[in-house]
Amino acid sequence: MKRFTSTLSLALAFGLLGSASRGLAADTAVTTTEKTTTYTGVVSEINPGASTIILKSETAPAPVTYNFTKETVFVDAQGKVVSSETIRNAPVTVEYLKEGDRTIVKRVVVTQQPGSVTRTEETHTETR
Repeated sequence: MKRFTSTLSLALAFGLLGSASRGLAADTAVTTTEKTTTYTGVVSEINPGASTIILKSETAPAPVTYNFTKETVFVDAQGKVVSSETIRNAPVTVEYLKEGDRTIVKRVVVTQQPGSVTRTEETHTETR
């Protein structure tokens, strides 16, 4: 009986230590880094069925195709949400991420004046 009680006490002690370490792990912050790139041009085509947007620029040799999702935000220069269908032939800046071989647009900003191709990169760090 004494051996059973010792074994039970030992098992409870290990159980408490295990739950304490899981509690500490739950408090650990997870940091992810996303590389956001921008591209400026004029929307030549938008296809909501295929979730694609094609941009042309006077200085770029070929149109560039991007993919957008339900999370993609379309806004005007003041930050007000606009319909994706209303941006055809409008000058825009797209903010996108590379996911494998696809470019996923996070945000499309309609600009006031047509722009030439401009690519910039920034690093966005998010802590959850």
